[in-house]
Formats: sequence, C-alpha cells, structure tokens
Amino acid sequence: MKHGAIFKALMIVGAAISATLVCASAAFAQGCALCYTDAAATGPHAEAALRHGILILMIPATLIVVGFFLLLCLRRNVHRESLEHVSAANPPASSNPSEIVLHLN
Repeated sequence: MKHGAIFKALMIVGAAISATLVCASAAFAQGCALCYTDAAATGPHAEAALRHGILILMIPATLIVVGFFLLLCLRRNVHRESLEHVSAANPPASSNPSEIVLHLN
C-alpha cells in the first residue's frame, strides 16, 4: 500500500473519530423527555444499571458489524481467484469472444 493511501485512510478515520466526539453529547441524550425523567427519578444504582445495560447491548451489535467487515475483507478476492483457477484449468472451447461460458463448480 502506498504511503499516500495510508495517510488518506488515517485522515478519514481521524475525521470520523473527531466528528463522533463532537456529536457525543447528542448521541448520549436522544431527547426523549419521558425516558430522561424516568432515568433521573431512579436512584444511582438504577442509573448505573441502565448505563451497564446499554454498554452490554452494544457488544453484540458491534461484534456483528466487525464480523461482517472482517468477512468482507477476508473474502474480497475469492471470486477473482476462482475465476483464475477455472480459466487456467479449462481453456475456452471456442474462439468466439461474445460467447459466455458458465462454469459451476
């Protein structure tokens, strides 16, 4: 990977993190007055339980998203590699360039 591409990717990630930190107060308080008053009326133990519950519920969603992108990164060249393998093993039967041959493996 070129240094320019790495720098560009780091700049994009840095901008995304900065935007997230700037908007953090809006993300933590959705503006629901009923939810806010109910949470504020409870004691400190219930508030801590709500905070822990939110964090625990974020774990599966984060794992699903990270797993999806990991799967995409790992399998990004599978189609290209399978086409190279098929074309090397089975040369085209005809010289007609408009003919499409479908190989089902």
